[in-house]
Amino acid sequence: MKRYIFLISTIFYTFSLSAQANNPDLILGVWKSPMNNLMIKIDKVGNHFQGRIVWLEAKAGNQLALDANNPEERLRMLPLKGNKIIKELSFDSSKSSWEGGTFYSHEEGKLYNCNISVHSDGRIKIIKYNQNLRDGVVEIWTHQ
Repeated sequence: MKRYIFLISTIFYTFSLSAQANNPDLILGVWKSPMNNLMIKIDKVGNHFQGRIVWLEAKAGNQLALDANNPEERLRMLPLKGNKIIKELSFDSSKSSWEGGTFYSHEEGKLYNCNISVHSDGRIKIIKYNQNLRDGVVEIWTHQ
């Protein structure tokens, strides 16, 4: 009897993980960076996903955080909060990942290609890369 209960539980758990893995809305919500100094909110706009900064760690003297490293000089005086840093991600159901997007690193003032996948523990893995995915920088973000 215990074996049957274990078997049924295992099958149910496997199917629930499979269903979650193919849920394109799994990355929606607020996510905190690995350095705990930034939070973004990922939303779905049409068939694409985007992420905006909703919280930043306060600067010394509570100064407004500006996009000071932006390569476009006219944008350097704009506040970072509300800035869209993830754009144009699309869900690939065959890989259970979000791909083809871009990630703007405000620290560097650079735009990277971006893919996102979900860990089994619910955190997301963001890969930022230039040309080759294998040379990318991996960050693990936590749902808030």
